[in-house]
Amino acid sequence: MSPPLIFALCPLLLCIVWHVFRRLYLSFALHNVPGPPSDSFTAGNLARLHGPDNASFHEHLEKDFNGVVRIHALLGNSQLYISDPVALHSVLIKDRECYEASSIFLSLSELLFGKGLLSTTGHEHRRYRKIMMPAFSASNLREMVPILYEVAYRLRDGLIQPQLKHCRKGKQEVDFYPILSRASLESIGRAALGHSFDSLSCTESATIQIDPYVQALKSFTPIIHKLAAFLPLLPIACKVVSPAFCRRALRFLPSKTIAVFCDIIDIMETKSRALVQDKMQKVRSDHNDDSRDVMSSWVKNMKAEEENMKFTEDELVAHASMIIHAGTDTTSSALNRIIHVLALNPEVQTKLRAEIMQTKELMSYDDLVGLPYLDAVVRETLRLYPPVTGMTRTSTQPHTLPLSPTHHRGTEIYISIIGVNRNEAVWGPDAREFRPERWRNGYGQAAPEGANVRTAGVYGNMMTFAGGGRSCIGFKFVPLQLKVVISVLLRRYKFSIDGIDDRIIEWKMGSPAEPKVDGCSALPIVVEALEHCSP
Repeated sequence: MSPPLIFALCPLLLCIVWHVFRRLYLSFALHNVPGPPSDSFTAGNLARLHGPDNASFHEHLEKDFNGVVRIHALLGNSQLYISDPVALHSVLIKDRECYEASSIFLSLSELLFGKGLLSTTGHEHRRYRKIMMPAFSASNLREMVPILYEVAYRLRDGLIQPQLKHCRKGKQEVDFYPILSRASLESIGRAALGHSFDSLSCTESATIQIDPYVQALKSFTPIIHKLAAFLPLLPIACKVVSPAFCRRALRFLPSKTIAVFCDIIDIMETKSRALVQDKMQKVRSDHNDDSRDVMSSWVKNMKAEEENMKFTEDELVAHASMIIHAGTDTTSSALNRIIHVLALNPEVQTKLRAEIMQTKELMSYDDLVGLPYLDAVVRETLRLYPPVTGMTRTSTQPHTLPLSPTHHRGTEIYISIIGVNRNEAVWGPDAREFRPERWRNGYGQAAPEGANVRTAGVYGNMMTFAGGGRSCIGFKFVPLQLKVVISVLLRRYKFSIDGIDDRIIEWKMGSPAEPKVDGCSALPIVVEALEHCSP
């Protein structure tokens, strides 16, 4: 190794050593907090905490400890695991100035997408939210309903119905995972960017598989998981050099995985910039443009007189990539889950279909919001089976949480979304059961024996869309999309697992959760065409 290279790497190596010893010091403050024993010095409990088969480990933490647990992390470090609603309210609401998104999340987001909502804190983050939120208002969502219906009809007629044409008994096994993934991308693309990625036709499956942008999206999350062991080094590197420099420097590392990672970033940025520039040109050339997609709203806002209340082109590009990545996989996970839940619960499916059949086929926003049982089924599915099961925060100053001693600045905190969503203190002793009847007027009532406890969640007292200043800005859009798809499909089809052993369908926890059959992503469901369906 040449002397200049050694000299250049010295600051980074010193930062790593300082970081490791500082983490060990922070961990000492948590030594009295109860928790499971470490699985190894190298990785602690992290493999079980973040692994795809970690459901039993999370259940162990939630049932056998008091809601604030010590978790062993890398190289002997420790972090807090929180599923207690009172402690969670302190982190996200009451004492939110003491906590921020983790440095790994912030650095990775800026590396992937650039400066934007996910990669900033404080005033910058609040500015981005203030600009973005009007595009997700109820008035704007009302205008998106026809777009969502169009995609749902194309999903039904282009991807599901052709598979039932030649079945003799009126039933056909259909793998919903790939078709709902395609429909989710198309729905997000149309509603968020005003762009169609997919005609949702069976004949185009081969074309879709080789599309560079779609392939980049499919490869995005798996690549991040492969690089998980190196992510703790990212914030350290970004303190020495800028994220933009890190992004360029990664190209010179001798790793095929990192090379693919860089290719994915480049493909996504190139496509997003082309979409943004096309949208900007369209809005500027057509003064009567009435497009109501999210990107059109942001581009039109660039005419605002207040300089601080509009996006630059680079910021639009960053948020175009962010919204497609953040929205597509999570929406697909939620759609797959609700189809599976309906197939497993035929009495719920029958009751829900009866409610839907009493309405007109093309419902308005108010019609969809006003169906109580549809709302209950969607909320209960999102509560019991959140697509993303956890998130992280870092303390920005010394603080004392309920049920734990004072911890130092820099302490990592894992917030268990699924733990809060299934907490018996919030939802009653049947918290782990699927019971849509618990929902009344958008609020989840605990079972008679349970106590009603408020959480920090922004949607229905659950944590599926997080809470506080960094809650998901699409928390109204996702339920609306689920309602449109379900209302369209249940009019024509009955879903079941007849002839399918439901035990072979395993849901793997992750970001997001997804169904697996024999290790491959799949959701086989038996679909039966109904005689009373509309032509």
